[in-house]
Amino acid sequence: MSLNRYSVLVVDDEYYLGQILAQALQKEKFESVAVTDVDQAIDWLGRKNFDLVVSDIYLPGKNGIDLFHYAKEKHRDVPFIFMTGVPNLQMAVDLLTQGGYDYIVKPFAIPDFIQKIKNVITTAQKEKAEKKLVEDLKTILTRRLDELVIYHDIFQSTDDGLVITDVEGNIVKVNRGFEKITGLTNPLLTGQSLSILQKTVLPGLSTNQIVEKLNQKLPWSKELIGKRLNGEQWYASITFSPIFHEDSEPFAFAGLIRDVTEQRRVEEALISSLQKMNQAQEAIIFALAKLAENRDDSTGYHLERICEYSETIARALLERHMFPKILNEDFIKMLYRTAPIHDIGKVGIPDYILLKKGRLTEPEFAIMRTHVDIGYNILNSIAQRYGDMPFLRMGIEITYCHHERWDGSGYPRGLKGNRIPLSAQIVAIADVYDALTTERTYKDAYSHKFAIELMKRERGKHFSPKVLDVFLEISDQIQLIQQKYQQQSAEIASKQEAIPMKTYQED
Repeated sequence: MSLNRYSVLVVDDEYYLGQILAQALQKEKFESVAVTDVDQAIDWLGRKNFDLVVSDIYLPGKNGIDLFHYAKEKHRDVPFIFMTGVPNLQMAVDLLTQGGYDYIVKPFAIPDFIQKIKNVITTAQKEKAEKKLVEDLKTILTRRLDELVIYHDIFQSTDDGLVITDVEGNIVKVNRGFEKITGLTNPLLTGQSLSILQKTVLPGLSTNQIVEKLNQKLPWSKELIGKRLNGEQWYASITFSPIFHEDSEPFAFAGLIRDVTEQRRVEEALISSLQKMNQAQEAIIFALAKLAENRDDSTGYHLERICEYSETIARALLERHMFPKILNEDFIKMLYRTAPIHDIGKVGIPDYILLKKGRLTEPEFAIMRTHVDIGYNILNSIAQRYGDMPFLRMGIEITYCHHERWDGSGYPRGLKGNRIPLSAQIVAIADVYDALTTERTYKDAYSHKFAIELMKRERGKHFSPKVLDVFLEISDQIQLIQQKYQQQSAEIASKQEAIPMKTYQED
């Protein structure tokens, strides 16, 4: 993609720095303007369409965050990069989750700054094109409401079941995947209420609950046990979402129904083996955790790194004779085996959220946060059915509590201080470090040094002061682990690139 036609607005109260950055951009054939305060920036945004704003956070009078919120309201498609000489982990996380594209710390090298500009503009333009495609699809849907033709090729090509209803829950159309899964045909279902599914193949389905939730502009998800027309039991993972007019009002509902019968049968068969062998118990649950990891292709080697980071932190605590009533060799071994299941609940997060490349909406964030509850329910149900086990006990602690924060501002329960289990305190530090040093769709991997600096500022806020202090003391060991897996990833990628492509031709 050629970037020469794009324009950048630079906002920094250091006049000469702003001019240097603007001139550097102009040498790269960007149009660029540099201003020193928010009012000037707002004036320029009113006069010219910019493809990117690069703004210092701390400015005299109105600051960069004020400009960010103004632009989100008035120029919502303009991406932002934030600059600051005073990095703050929580502020970085907040700005990125609210729609910021990246976060750069002063001082920085001009070539690195230029490359970041190019990367962000390229990403933003791709997202803009994808958004336009979606908006065009909505326009088609509005004009052809009677037919509700939803991108017909995609609708018919998937093996998952898709059903479209009006806002009262009356079926307008189903795809071939739905017919194959349920045995119910489109002519039979068209014009019928969703309740026909309750009467036939999904007795646990509540049409009233679905319609009520969707009319609140929120998705509805559930897994149900049904019966096929031949009487055979089956498992259905169901998600309904509203389809909106351009005025943000729902005019139809889309339902995704996945047949997860084989998955559940495999899970049940695996779970039954938990009664016979502890090693098998742990292997099965780790496999489920690996399944959750593998659904998100941005987290390769994530589980392996979390294991080693957590073990290293715990052993350092033991060597310093800290937490003597809790920490021992058995604790460390158990932590190493249970740390990988911290995100097992992501197996229950819908693909359209977990694999989404763009920013999540607030309702989608709310669903994503439920992965801790899903993980707790998975492990707790196993414990209730097959008995209490140390592996499950610590696994539940970690799964349910690794997003709690030392100051009580975390989720799901807002636990504070030492009410958070030590195992979860350790995994929380390991998980955040790994997230910061891992490449994501919206940012490059932060350096070890930068990640450490950000985490220092969360002492007593996000993290336990005692545990974080030890983590910082052994940060060189942590970096060696990170570098080891980085090298392994590079070697695997190199080997894959070296494999020659085989050409097939007809005899």
